[in-house]
Amino acid sequence: MNASRKLVVSALTAALMATPTVATSATEDPPAGPASAVAGDVPQDSTDVRRGLPSLPPTEEQLAAVAALLKSAPEGVSPKVTWNTTYGTPRTVRAPGGYLTGPQAGEPLAIARDWLQAHRAAFGLSAADVEALAVRRDHELPGIGARVVSFTQTFDGVEAVHGGVMTVTVAEDGRVLSYAGDPVRSGGLRAGFDTSPADALAAVVSWLSPSSDFVPLPTGETQAGYQVFAAGPFAQVQRVRKVAFPTAGGARPAYSVLFVKSLDEAWGVVVDAATGKTLARHSLVHHEGTLEPEGTVYENFPGAPQGGGPVIKSFGANAPSPGGWVDPSGAAGLPGPTTLGNNANTFAQYTAPLAPTDQHNRPISPTAQFNYAYGANWARTKGQTLPPSYVLDRDPAVTNLFYHHNRIHDEYYQFGFTETAGNFQVNNFGKGGQGGDPISGLAHSGAATGGAPTYLGRDNANMLTLPDGIPSFSSMYLWEPINDAFEGPYADGNFDQTVIQHEYSHGLSNRYVGGGGLGSLGGEQSGAMGEGWGDWYAINHLGREGLYDKAVVGEYAVGNAERGIRNWAYDKSPLTYGDYGYDITGPEVHADGEIWTAMLWDLRRALVDRYGTKAGSDIAEHLVTDAMPLSPPSPSFLDMRDAILDADTLRFHGDNTDTIWTAFARRGAGRSAATAGPDDTDPKPGFDHAAPSRNGMLAVKLMNASTGEPVEGARVIIGEFEARVTPLGMSGSGGVVSAPMVDGTYTMTVQARGFGIQKFRGLQVQSGTTTARTLKLAPNLASKHNGATVVKTSSQDDGLPASFLIDDTEATAWKTKDAGKPYSAGAHQVAEVKLATEARVSRVAVSTLKPTTAGRFNATKDFTVQTSTDGVLWKTVEAGTFAAQAPRPTAPDMQIQTLKLDAPVTASHVRVFVDSVQGETKTYAVLSELQVFGNASGVEPLPFTPDEPVSESGTIQAGEPQGLWYLPGTEPYRPGATVASWQAACGTPPAAQGADAWITKLPAGWGDGLHEASYTEPESQLGEMQMFFYDSACKPITGDFATPGQKVVIAPGAAYVGLLYLYGADYQFTLTARQAG
Repeated sequence: MNASRKLVVSALTAALMATPTVATSATEDPPAGPASAVAGDVPQDSTDVRRGLPSLPPTEEQLAAVAALLKSAPEGVSPKVTWNTTYGTPRTVRAPGGYLTGPQAGEPLAIARDWLQAHRAAFGLSAADVEALAVRRDHELPGIGARVVSFTQTFDGVEAVHGGVMTVTVAEDGRVLSYAGDPVRSGGLRAGFDTSPADALAAVVSWLSPSSDFVPLPTGETQAGYQVFAAGPFAQVQRVRKVAFPTAGGARPAYSVLFVKSLDEAWGVVVDAATGKTLARHSLVHHEGTLEPEGTVYENFPGAPQGGGPVIKSFGANAPSPGGWVDPSGAAGLPGPTTLGNNANTFAQYTAPLAPTDQHNRPISPTAQFNYAYGANWARTKGQTLPPSYVLDRDPAVTNLFYHHNRIHDEYYQFGFTETAGNFQVNNFGKGGQGGDPISGLAHSGAATGGAPTYLGRDNANMLTLPDGIPSFSSMYLWEPINDAFEGPYADGNFDQTVIQHEYSHGLSNRYVGGGGLGSLGGEQSGAMGEGWGDWYAINHLGREGLYDKAVVGEYAVGNAERGIRNWAYDKSPLTYGDYGYDITGPEVHADGEIWTAMLWDLRRALVDRYGTKAGSDIAEHLVTDAMPLSPPSPSFLDMRDAILDADTLRFHGDNTDTIWTAFARRGAGRSAATAGPDDTDPKPGFDHAAPSRNGMLAVKLMNASTGEPVEGARVIIGEFEARVTPLGMSGSGGVVSAPMVDGTYTMTVQARGFGIQKFRGLQVQSGTTTARTLKLAPNLASKHNGATVVKTSSQDDGLPASFLIDDTEATAWKTKDAGKPYSAGAHQVAEVKLATEARVSRVAVSTLKPTTAGRFNATKDFTVQTSTDGVLWKTVEAGTFAAQAPRPTAPDMQIQTLKLDAPVTASHVRVFVDSVQGETKTYAVLSELQVFGNASGVEPLPFTPDEPVSESGTIQAGEPQGLWYLPGTEPYRPGATVASWQAACGTPPAAQGADAWITKLPAGWGDGLHEASYTEPESQLGEMQMFFYDSACKPITGDFATPGQKVVIAPGAAYVGLLYLYGADYQFTLTARQAG
């Protein structure tokens, strides 16, 4: 049974649109294996059969060869090696602050191959394997003469995909700076190409679009090595290429299929050429004389204090674009009559948001003077579609998008994204790389057909990046308010520079990181950096040019000047590496990408302070961009931090090492930070500088304020968030947590059983000193761990009961039953709590940080807290509001509020009313925490008693492969007979229980992230099983393939668990749910 194939049921989030590794020193043993799954993880829309496999240690011969490699380094250099635990080969080899070799003569390509040949045993390769490496990229970093040489492994002459990359960086004087890659050991193809490219394409279409009528018809053309097939009913032609798929035991013969169903849904799929099975799949889309040619454009956005007025900009020749921007040939320098040139092809796309069909909708100027007045007619008419108001702004919108796509091309060209790096150009002027691929810019994408009710052409932007040599597409949309979903203004996305550059930057990172290729950003952390880079490049450009004094993305599109479309302005973000997965979505690339952008923004700010705005911004962009090709494929945050350090060594001789370490350490990506690899959503933060002299020591002792005893088992977190984050440490029996930290001022959040969530701000750490603090924690009198109980509630959901209000964590929440009518217009639901003891209450804390399964507009808006001494007579002591900013409530809006009462009151009972929710149409409410503090003595947490396991045995008669197959964002969830019969009468046992699945009701409150489920079989049986979790309304939350004995954390808010049988017959099992750990 294959446990690594991902299956997901989740709502697509509106937003701007591998392998596990552990760092080791030269003397450490290779890591044991990947970390286990973390409660609250959200599976992504990708799969790879190699995920979750047991780790493969290096051989004795490899370890000996690595030891020799390390010894071969120049004197005074201490190289470091990290390992790819899936393949048992080195992932990176670096010499922090130095080089792996001395200077040498020769061509960089030959030096790189010779270095690999000399150390081939470390990688488990033969001399023939190294000689057979194909050159993937030989790229010069501008201005310093260094070359980044990327090879790809070949197997029986077939090039690898999704692995097999080996990158060596060679300085101008021939010194080898670093190695990064993901190769497998020696081995040939493990089978033959028994199926055809057409078979592979047909299989992919049957999986991803089963209702489509499609027959693969070759066109007779090839493009960038891909065989081209007719588009059929889809947005683009389809492409297939013969490849090898590396595995720990060799390589599988395979086909790489680029299936473009529409411009916002496209997939890269690797299909086994022998068996026809899917080996890997990931989404390709990321959601957010002649007269001198010129155009009237906005450098920032209309109305911005700087760059907010129309200006005329030249579209003529410059160094990165020698033929200018409107010469379709790229070389002649003769301006064309429309927005089509060597770098960009821009037009309005009214009728279909997901296919490039309207290329005739573009401005025409025989003199190449694209000067048009922007009337903001979409906003002026408040979204008038009949007659269409946006048509009046077609020409200025297309011109503005065309300008920025060309401007960004030229900017990135100067920082290294050139022809050999895989940039977007028709004509590469013989400089290498693949031509024929200008970026296609789709202005007003889907304006005519993308409004209500689907909104496919609203409130978004995206980038479909295809391999070098195949044109990629970036779509800009109209923005409009959608009640209780996205309540922004009417705006034209073609005029928000940050949205445009964010999307273009997906093309940069997908083609430039780790040697480029379809797997370059395949990991969870890699994808988050892909989102973060887009934001960072946009605001770095604006700041360098003096066009913006804020670090905000999407201000014009969403109408929020304080934080734009993100949770914070980046110069005000509190996020650290330990906050990964903090957001109300759970782990998600846009939310977690904010962590990466905040790190880079801190680095930029420090460099600007040191060098000035222009020079500091340029140095920062050099470091960030140079690091991309130096990194391994699918890098983690820490891989990319190290690549930035290497880039500084290469370009600036290590002059900024202290600045880089300081910036990353203050955000939790310091020397002691650790991760299990790019898919790890629970990385361990570390706040220490690499130089011990730059650190101080933070030593905290936690004491129970009511007993004077130490608090054991408390999570000590550096940062603002508690739910789904990773702490700095856990307090031991003495209540102490200590760690080295770079100098700075920090916020500490403490969460513990019986003590709720308590924050301590302004903790200052100074280098060379110890900051010792004894912190007295008042017990949470409303904690179930102290004996408090929910004695009454007017409404609760089976999967999210009111007991979650008093469990000391924002990771769970109380959810009321769905009222079937707007909540805020109906009865105000209430939960009553009997406190652990009667006390003088002085403060209460309330949170509405929603669980990942609830809607953000269902979060509480207004609430009332009352106290009582007998549970009969009540007094209002607080009435509060969770104020949300447009366009939607975010995690900062929902965080816990601690409210000090005007005067202490004696209370034995407390109750909380949810008076209203954020959305006027929402039919249920969510409130996550009620905590109560006051003067009490002798209160301490009760001993922990795990819940007794519950089990159920049964037999499933037959598998149902078609009914169970599901891919996110493609087709509706299609249940088999058992699930369909159960969902038709939700709340009763399935009428067809055991036909092709088995549904079990979970004990109330077990969807808290602290319980797990697994199944066993009496003996080995044929078949493949999926485990799904469902809410109280019998709707799927999430699911995955699961193997016998595999422990799966029960999804937050789950009320049911289902075993869904894929194939086989008469499958006997025992399903068990238990306390995790």
